[in-house]
Amino acid sequence: MDFDVVVIGAGGGGYPGAFRLAKSGYNVLMVDPKGVLGGNCLYSGCVPSKTVRELAHTIYRIKNVLGQEVKVDFKEIQRQKDRVQEIRFKQHERELSEHGGVTFMKGIARIRDPKNVIVDVDGKEVEVRAKYVLIASGSEPVKPKFPGSEYCITSDDLFEYKSKVSDLPQDMVIVGGGYIAIEVASVFSKLGVKTHLLVRGDRVLKGFPEQMVKTLLSSLKLDIMYNSPLFEVKKVGSEYEVIFGSGGVKRSLRTNLVMLATGRKAVIPKGSEGLTNEKGYIKTDEAMRTSLQNVFAAGDVNGLAPYFHAAVRMSLAAAYNIMANGEPIDYVDVRSVPVTLYSIPSASYVGNVNPSDAIEVTYNMEDEVMSQMYNEMDGVLKLFFERGSLRLLGGWMVGVHSQYLINEIGQAVAHGLTARQLAEFADQHPSTNEIVSYAARKVL
Repeated sequence: MDFDVVVIGAGGGGYPGAFRLAKSGYNVLMVDPKGVLGGNCLYSGCVPSKTVRELAHTIYRIKNVLGQEVKVDFKEIQRQKDRVQEIRFKQHERELSEHGGVTFMKGIARIRDPKNVIVDVDGKEVEVRAKYVLIASGSEPVKPKFPGSEYCITSDDLFEYKSKVSDLPQDMVIVGGGYIAIEVASVFSKLGVKTHLLVRGDRVLKGFPEQMVKTLLSSLKLDIMYNSPLFEVKKVGSEYEVIFGSGGVKRSLRTNLVMLATGRKAVIPKGSEGLTNEKGYIKTDEAMRTSLQNVFAAGDVNGLAPYFHAAVRMSLAAAYNIMANGEPIDYVDVRSVPVTLYSIPSASYVGNVNPSDAIEVTYNMEDEVMSQMYNEMDGVLKLFFERGSLRLLGGWMVGVHSQYLINEIGQAVAHGLTARQLAEFADQHPSTNEIVSYAARKVL
């Protein structure tokens, strides 16, 4: 079989670029082991987890604002998650049918050499020749081995399509201190679950802005046990005994569910191991080029920004550069990609949030109208402007609708907007977005 481009992976790093190439007349083969488009984000990641998050937030708001208790039916929450996934599976099927230049194949791809790919389809090998290869194979949870690790789940198990986790636990232990651990702990605590976080080190959310993390943790009030490595998990009847270290001694607690949130790793197709860096990701430049001229990599597999929306941007950049005969004409600015921690409240940041010499302005969420409506007035917005030019360098926010507001801030960072330009724009009222112009006015 001969194709112009083989795309390995049908998630955010794969199908946007495949569709764009097909639109320009390229003959594209897209290969994915799941047999559906959307990747981990749709099958077990951001879409299902945020569906659960939104329902949990709604339940919390009814109690927080109206003082009314809502009986939580977690089976129905999971069914709604499945329904959303099914809607999007069908949506992607329609999109695939609309792009006649894309052939989709359910299988596992390996790279024999830069212009030859072998696809395993139910045990049968199909040889494919291609001018270009786009690797977008994504990532998967890291699940360390230790006594009792077989009793533990990951976030993929919790949120996957038709998840086996249908009953809400009374108590759960989450191992890890990254964004998945914090998100799940926050969401499930709002559903009435007693959550405990075991963190090996002395801090959580490494790599996130320190002041943002400090502000967020003061709002979340989670049970976080620092310097508490996990040693063993034992099954005791219908419960689990979790044995961990704390203060130099071993401790234990009983729980209904143990979830490992111990990081994710790139899924590296066989034959491409030589393209990886010391961290195990496929190394690329800002144009998504690997060390091989006709091989590109986009999305989680390159480790530049492990978020679906970043993967989409990278996928399109790779497509444009392939259309330019492999020469770079499109570059991805990773620093202008917004990042959101979907806890309750959420926390978001974009751009340079640690400038050494900048004008810093603050807006407290207790003065924001939507926060007042929801009775969720914890949090703050911080913006950082360059001295002299007043160009926006970056910003972070904790509080209501941060996941939406950060997009406006990201646009301003990406396009070099100034405090005056932000201050002069009339954001809709009432909306959280208007605090951007309120904050910008403090500079003028």
